[in-house]
Formats: sequence, C-alpha cells, structure tokens
Amino acid sequence: MSAILAILPNGAGATSVTDTQEIRVAYDQANDGVTVNPDGVVKNTHVRFVDPSGGRLRVAFLSPDGKEVEVVPHMTWCMMLIGGTYHFKCYFTPIGYDHEISPTNGGVIDVMPQRP
Repeated sequence: MSAILAILPNGAGATSVTDTQEIRVAYDQANDGVTVNPDGVVKNTHVRFVDPSGGRLRVAFLSPDGKEVEVVPHMTWCMMLIGGTYHFKCYFTPIGYDHEISPTNGGVIDVMPQRP
C-alpha cells in the first residue's frame, strides 16, 4: 500500500488557515465506536486528529485486510496525500487514565477528490 499521508515535522504549519483542519474524533462509549467530525477533507490539507474531550488520541490507518499501515501520533500534523475513503483504528487515553482504550469500531475519513 502506498503512503496515504505524510507526517509533518514538529512545528510545521500550513501556509494559511484554509490549509489546516482539525479532525475531532470522539469516543462513543454507548456504541463502542467513534464519531468523526468533519468526516472528509480535501487532498493535501494539513490535518491533525484530536480528542474533543482533551485526552490523548493516536490514529492507525488500516489496509484493506485490517492491518495497521500508517500511524499518526497524538497531536501530530500530517498531510493527506491520496484521495479515497480510509478506515482507521483509534487509541484513546482519557484524562486521568494511564492506559489506552481502543473501541471495537473505528473511524472513516474521505479524502477528496477521490479520483485524479
């Protein structure tokens, strides 16, 4: 699988506010899953995945067979490089916890345009 994202060096900022987007990924305890807002971004946008409740969040993008192929550490900016629909697994460390929680159901994000 080719790289769908590029991890940006610490402190790397986008050239303008329109080039950046925070993706809020919240743990949905009732459904043992997550909610993703927004659930889509434009290709080449600088994004970072955040837990809106303030805890730590690590995201692992999955290959079609469910293996983790690319991991985005907590509060790390990355750039979505290739259009498509991508599934990811989430690892939350809520405030006050010393271990990660990984919901059974992960998230999905659409990177647009999906075709060249």
